[in-house]
Amino acid sequence: MDNFFENKFFKREELSCKGTGILQLSPGFLGELVWLRTVFDKPMVVTSCCRTPEHNKKIGGNPNSLHMTVNARHNTGGTMAIDILTKSDTYREELIRVAKELGWSIGYGNSFLHLDRRIQIGLPQTFFEY
Repeated sequence: MDNFFENKFFKREELSCKGTGILQLSPGFLGELVWLRTVFDKPMVVTSCCRTPEHNKKIGGNPNSLHMTVNARHNTGGTMAIDILTKSDTYREELIRVAKELGWSIGYGNSFLHLDRRIQIGLPQTFFEY
């Protein structure tokens, strides 16, 4: 099932699974993502969003990843996570500030930030390192 709708910030291809092209977002996720991008007011380069369970396994992703289009552990209804390339410390710090204020959970990687909406499924906002 493809629940993508048009928006002015993100293209279908950048949100789709890199292995299969499938796009299945959790209800409300794209709206939250567009709101984050609107408040942040800077371009966001997506490195990963949707992953089918098979593609997630192939790339060594967490078996309970919120990136997955189908999640056996969490009833997400689709992907509710995205990874964004961080170009500079200033960019990174500003994105972290805005994402925290808007209720996103944040995973800190060396050159990217993992952002997810786990609060939508009753999990607490979390901050972690890879």
